[in-house]
Amino acid sequence: MSDDEVYDDYEQERRRPPLLGTEMREATLPDGTRAVVVVQAGTSQAEVDEKAARMRRGTPEGK
Repeated sequence: MSDDEVYDDYEQERRRPPLLGTEMREATLPDGTRAVVVVQAGTSQAEVDEKAARMRRGTPEGK
């Protein structure tokens, strides 16, 4: 693979549009650590924190 091919791949990635209706939010986990998660735009902070905690525990979304 040439350097030009690598650059072309990078350019394609850079032009990819953002996921509509989502945003990156900072969350506080129960142990006090902080994380960044992607959630639907407009999600309350309490829901963001709970989603991050579920992801850390590895439990399914519906529980």
